[in-house]
Amino acid sequence: MSLNRKAMVLAVGAALAAPGAHAQITSQSGVGWEFYGKFYPEIVRIHGDSPSPVGTTLSTLSSANITSGATAGNSNIVNRAEMQVGNTYVGFRGGKSLGGGMKGIWQMEATITLDEGGGTLAGRDTFLGVEAGWGTLRLGLMDTPFKKAGDVLGFLGVSSGNFVATNSVLRQVGFSSAAAGPNRASRFHERRGNAIDFASPTFFGGLQYQMQYSIGNPSETAITSNPPRSPRFVSQALKYETGPWYFAIMNEVHFDMFGGSSNATAAQSNAADGSVTSKDMSNHAAVVFKLGVHSFEVDYNMKTYKETPESSLANANGRFQEYKNTAYLLAMENRWSSQWRTSFHYNHANAGDCKLFNAACSTTGLDGTQISAGVAYYLDPAMYVFGLYSVLKNGDSARYTNGSQAPGVGEDVTQYAIGLALNL
Repeated sequence: MSLNRKAMVLAVGAALAAPGAHAQITSQSGVGWEFYGKFYPEIVRIHGDSPSPVGTTLSTLSSANITSGATAGNSNIVNRAEMQVGNTYVGFRGGKSLGGGMKGIWQMEATITLDEGGGTLAGRDTFLGVEAGWGTLRLGLMDTPFKKAGDVLGFLGVSSGNFVATNSVLRQVGFSSAAAGPNRASRFHERRGNAIDFASPTFFGGLQYQMQYSIGNPSETAITSNPPRSPRFVSQALKYETGPWYFAIMNEVHFDMFGGSSNATAAQSNAADGSVTSKDMSNHAAVVFKLGVHSFEVDYNMKTYKETPESSLANANGRFQEYKNTAYLLAMENRWSSQWRTSFHYNHANAGDCKLFNAACSTTGLDGTQISAGVAYYLDPAMYVFGLYSVLKNGDSARYTNGSQAPGVGEDVTQYAIGLALNL
């Protein structure tokens, strides 16, 4: 497809000059498209305190994290101020009528590192698809239905990529500290590549079904030939909106991602054993009620990480078998006027239960609680100033993290920020 480059430059310039306006142009092939995005720079102060001292009774899944090295009873957080950019991005999307009630659609989103320059082209939702009376089919890199249908209100315009985001406590495990790598394997808050995504039309005045299947990619480190691994996701959501009410139930299953044992101690891991497979699953329910301009949300999440078959573990005493826990979210967003808006979240995960093969397993201290509050003042319908505050309380064995630094075992993390946001 050959685009009119001059028209594109003019359109992008017009969008930047007029926040909130979407730039519309048409390519030579007749595909219409628009430019959009969000800038979200903020100055963040982070502070860590009260890590678990050496000698604390810990969960079996995390005990190795406190017996040696810099994490032995010490804070891992460097108390400092830094600039962060949240979910700053720009995107291009559009479509073209194909006749017969069908429409071709496409989108490309790029992450923008506004604080230091640069970014990742097509690092966010990027796809090509078709819309018709039977629904919408898309192929590419996309948020899962599980991610999109829950945690609906977000927090003053963001739902991830910020320290007030709830996914760390709500949709991950507490016995690993890495934001990526092993800890990412446990997340049920994903944007998946190599995805086939389907959304049904709306029935009965507000009912819709969404499903996504994503196959593995050779660039994923989890895919190996020896032992054989084939990580893949199946994600589903059923949601219903009517009047002031929103209801959603979600299910997501991860195969061969080893979200349990890859986050436990090295001796408990099954990732290198080709005879063992993993099946991690989460079920989630969300309810939102709008009372005038105020919104209230309750979410409940159940997670299970299971690795089998048991016969393969017969000569591997102490290996990981299963971990289960539940978490919930209480949230509200209040719009006091056209200029003032506030948000509040309370997010808690319990310690859960675990099993090791032919060995005792304890989840003592794997609970976590996050409390966040924020306020925004709108200078314009498209631009606002905001202030955020969040405290993350880790149980004695937990290492939940919601920021740019990983805490020590049991360390609490307090963060606050002021910033600007602009919707393009």
